[in-house]
Amino acid sequence: MADLQGTVQKYWESLKKSFQRGSRIGLDITSDTIAVAELKRSRNALTLTNVAIANTPWNAVQDGEITDPIAVAEVIEQLLRENRITAKSAICAVAGQSTIVRPVRFPMMPASELREVILYEAERYIPFAMEEVNLGFEVIGEVEEDGALKQEVVLVAAQKNLIGSLVKCVQEARLTVDCVDVASFAVLRALADTDQMPDEQSVALVHIQGWTTDINVLQSGIPRFSRSVPIGYSYFLDAIVNALELEEDKARQVLDEIDVDPQGSADMSPQTEQAAEIVRPALSELVAEVGRSIDFYLSQGTEAIDRIVISGRGGGLKNLDRFLTSRLGLTTEVANPFPKIVIDERQFDPALLYSQASALATAIGLAMRGFQRL
Repeated sequence: MADLQGTVQKYWESLKKSFQRGSRIGLDITSDTIAVAELKRSRNALTLTNVAIANTPWNAVQDGEITDPIAVAEVIEQLLRENRITAKSAICAVAGQSTIVRPVRFPMMPASELREVILYEAERYIPFAMEEVNLGFEVIGEVEEDGALKQEVVLVAAQKNLIGSLVKCVQEARLTVDCVDVASFAVLRALADTDQMPDEQSVALVHIQGWTTDINVLQSGIPRFSRSVPIGYSYFLDAIVNALELEEDKARQVLDEIDVDPQGSADMSPQTEQAAEIVRPALSELVAEVGRSIDFYLSQGTEAIDRIVISGRGGGLKNLDRFLTSRLGLTTEVANPFPKIVIDERQFDPALLYSQASALATAIGLAMRGFQRL
């Protein structure tokens, strides 16, 4: 059974650890997109050897759970076959409201005792029955609170049915699951030590994928706040499908054509203009939720946020970064997972590859996880 080791094994320290040899694939499955990234170690660098992306079969993934594993597995097998990816295992991810990431403080105690205390106390912090979740934790440091030294711990929990559906689907695609990570952690891994996630800065990572948006505030790469909002790319897509009575593939095309923050006269077709009017209220509500999350975080007397980074397929919506910057007054950038890996431009079309950067960030971060010695 897959576990949550990749989410809790001092992942922020592992970002800089040495790499193992061979090739690894990251497999990101959401309700809107299936993305595969294959990386290979060459000397002291990681090289992108393969990347593939496809639309998820309609309604095959609901609330993060894969409800039609056979249909999804067929798409995965096709992607692997067409791109000549021969890997037998993959690193996968979970996200959304069925996954909980929560920083907690405990008194200082031996590691063996801490484990027992956390297992006993976890139900106070996890809004699911404990028998229904896979639980992991990691100590991230020490802090003084009310004159006493305490240890900071990150708790990570994912519902077992979510993990089970993922493992079943991947097995249907004739792969095994090496481990299961948290999608936002995978994006963090891809961006660590780049200009978008520098040390000593506070960054709000807004991962817009599937039916939800995961908002994580990180200080020097350490998670300090986490929240999931039930508005994501699939939410926008579903609204267009129902309102305009379009086939899902056509609705995806229209959604990707929408200029979220048009300047002056927007060059959009009448149908795209109509779709923009349909999704605009939900987009505004999503931005408001991001703003509320940031305001709540800042109300705790924490450091100011230096920037917002958006990822996931929804993060690639046209000019969404500009829209967030103007609405929230914080510099917003689209995630770029490529600075830390070598890309052969003879093999990949740079314009096409970079246009998919946001949607590929999780898969690339997952593939990186496969090289790290934990």
